[in-house]
Amino acid sequence: MRDRQTARLVLIAILIVFLLIYIVVHHRSQARLEKAHNQLKDAYDQLEETTTAKERMESELRIARNIQMSMLPSVFPEIYGLDMYASMTPAKEVGGDLYNYLQLDDKLYFCIGDVSGKGVPASLFMAIVTRGFRTLALTGKSPAEIATRLNNELTENNDEGMFVTMFICRLDLKTLQLEYCNAGHNPPIISNADGQFSFLDVLPNAPIGLWPGLEYEGEEMELQSNQRLLLYTDGLIEAENRQQEQYGEDRIIKLLTSLSASSCRDIVEALKADTDKFRDGAEQNDDLTLLAMMSAARYAQSSF
Repeated sequence: MRDRQTARLVLIAILIVFLLIYIVVHHRSQARLEKAHNQLKDAYDQLEETTTAKERMESELRIARNIQMSMLPSVFPEIYGLDMYASMTPAKEVGGDLYNYLQLDDKLYFCIGDVSGKGVPASLFMAIVTRGFRTLALTGKSPAEIATRLNNELTENNDEGMFVTMFICRLDLKTLQLEYCNAGHNPPIISNADGQFSFLDVLPNAPIGLWPGLEYEGEEMELQSNQRLLLYTDGLIEAENRQQEQYGEDRIIKLLTSLSASSCRDIVEALKADTDKFRDGAEQNDDLTLLAMMSAARYAQSSF
């Protein structure tokens, strides 16, 4: 009897010990599971918050892109004998390149520009420059005067040190006399009577927005009938492929020569397509903006 009682007591003790161990282990497991659940919930909440913020930012950037693109003309002058077309392709959601035009009586103002930097700051500066160009063109000033006035205005409050390179033109639609001012921008490309293209030799001047008090110097030339002019930003020449090779000047001249009889729109679209093909899947490293113009004097004169 004593042995059986002792055995029962030992068995009960063992059961109690196992029960206590189970309770402790289960409690710890529950604590770990609850802790893991809370961590997962926190991570999910953080992910949801991050996703919401990212979606909101992407939405705001899309709106900013739409606003920026709406500032650039998508309809071009309908003047008998004049052909003009332009395009801007930003490297990011928003960019710092610009182009614009304004017809004032028998004068056609047009320009292209490239703001320092990329993204939102460049796009805001681009908006200021675009508005400044149109405002000054409405006063009938020459391209050099526009560059000088614009430089004075932009250097007044420019703590960030931003600047823009520009090529500003004023074309007399009756005589095809072209006045222009290069403010640190890439030299344009122009065709000759034989349909051959070459880079125009221009005065460099300084970019706009760096130093106050500069007096910009302009130049002029008379365009010939059917002569084509191409303005562009360095996103064209400096477009890179996967091997980090640049598109370069020779490819541009070769392609333009093959398009010597094409419309301005065809020229711009062909250059965009060829640079995209050249990149071969590489990420676009800079904004790409193109503006092509051609006018026939005998047609332009008959419009006025």
